[in-house]
Formats: sequence, structure tokens, C-alpha cells
Amino acid sequence: MLFTQDLFPSIYPWLFLVITLITAFVKPKLWPFSLVCTLISGLFFNAIDLVGLGIVTLLLGMSYYANILSNMLSNMLSNMLSNKPSNKPSNNLWHQGVKTVITGLVILSCIALAAHVLPGFNNLQVLSNVEKSVNSMPFSLYLNFDKPMIIFLLLTLYPALLISRKPITLFKALNSSQLSALVVFIFILIFSLAILLSLIKYDPKLPSWWWLFALNNLLLTCVIEEVFFRGFIQQKLTSLINPLMGLIVTSFLFGLAHFSGGFSYMLVATLAGFLYGLVYLSTGKIWYAILIHFLFNMVHLALFTYPLVKV
Repeated sequence: MLFTQDLFPSIYPWLFLVITLITAFVKPKLWPFSLVCTLISGLFFNAIDLVGLGIVTLLLGMSYYANILSNMLSNMLSNMLSNKPSNKPSNNLWHQGVKTVITGLVILSCIALAAHVLPGFNNLQVLSNVEKSVNSMPFSLYLNFDKPMIIFLLLTLYPALLISRKPITLFKALNSSQLSALVVFIFILIFSLAILLSLIKYDPKLPSWWWLFALNNLLLTCVIEEVFFRGFIQQKLTSLINPLMGLIVTSFLFGLAHFSGGFSYMLVATLAGFLYGLVYLSTGKIWYAILIHFLFNMVHLALFTYPLVKV
């Protein structure tokens, strides 16, 4: 295990990264300037090399261009509806096609960043094969520098991504208290199912590295995953199809993203994704989904074997 004093000065790029992530939520117009500082710091302290910097710059440029095309197409549509002169339909189709291709490439790049397959990034290992308890599988923890780039690509692509939405109630017969009770019930159900599937077992104990896990999990895991799955995918699917199907499909995709843990793990992750998506849908606030995701992971760490029971 690496101790706190071993993290300095290597951890400086991640301190800038955390500041940038927080800035994206509280001062959205300022995060690009903070990101520049983060990338320079990362280059200086070897969290990212010139290849990685080139990839991030290219993807940010593509995202920005796709956003420009999106605004252009929106203006064209407004002009058409108001009978104002507009570009030729063929130009509109060309712009739409280019925007679709670029957006698709950016989304695929986001998945590649999450899977840590793009070159040029040096994620910092802070825990190596530690065990929460004798019944828990060995666990290693990395501070990712590549995965958090997802949120900046998406914010460049869709600047309004983090804005709160109008809450959508799926179960109209339920009031807020009953809905809260349903969330708690699903919360308990997921852990019960995980125990029945022999993924985890009751093992109450907080390891000495819990604070490091908590900071990393909240800021570099839950924030990124919720913005991508709930803030982006679920929001888009909700507008394209309907809220319930958007929630179901996003939950399935979230479970699929955990395929490395096997079918049982994917099933539990799908239910967890449904819980986070339900919270986001019902409140319209991405922070609620982030916090329930973080709470779920902390309960897992504190009360059960983590990440899984040792076979």
C-alpha cells in the first residue's frame, strides 16, 4: 500500500483535476481554464504524456465542432419554421451527417477512456492488492486521469448537460414519501440479491484506507459514471423514446459495463443502475444520483466484503 506521504508530488495533477470537476458544477464557464491547468500539471508530473495530450485536445476539438454544428442546425430549423431564408436542404443533411459521425466518434472515445485503452495516460496506483478483510478479494485502487476526461468531452458537446431537469414521476400514485420508501426498498433488495448470489457476505468493518476510497469513489468514479449514464445516455433516451424505456435501457447498459464481474455481477449492477436512474428521473438533479451511487458504494465497503467475497 502507498502511504499519503508517497503520493506527493505525484498527486498534484489529480488535485487540479478535482478542482476542475467541482468548477464544472459550480462555475461552468470557468472549467475550461481549470482544465488547461490540469493538463499542464498532468504533463509536468507524468499523469499524461504528449500522446495523451494530443488525444484529449483532438477530442475536445471534435466535441466543440459538433456543438457548433448542432447550434447551426438548430438555427436552420428555426429559420425554416419562421419561413426565413436558410441554407439548401443538401447542406443541412451534410451538416447533420458530419455532426452524427463526430458525435459517435466522441462517444466511442468516452467508452475507450473508461476502459483505459487509449494511450498516453498514466493512472496513479495508490492501493495494491489490499484486502478489506480475510473474506474479501484483493483490491487495487488507481486514481484515473483518463476516465474523468469523459465529463469534459460531454460538457463541450452538450454545455447544458449538468443543468437540472424537470422531475418525471413514473409512479403517479406514489407521493414523495412513498417514492423514498421505494428507493430504500430497492437499495436493500440489491444487497440482498448480491448476498443470495454469493457475490458478497456481511462483514462490517472499515479498512484504514476508507478515506482514500471515499474521495476517489465520489469524485473520480460516481461523478463520471452518473454524468455519462444518467446525465447523458438516460437523458437522451428519455427525449427520444420515453422515460421508462430510457431508464430500463440505460440500466441495462450500466450493467453491461460491469461485464468483467460476470453475469451475476452484471445483474446486480443493472438493478443498481435502475436505482440511480430512478432517483435522477424523479428529482431531475444529477447530484442526487451521484450521492445515492456514492452512498451505495460506501455501504458496500463498510458492511460487506469488498469488492467481492473471496472464493
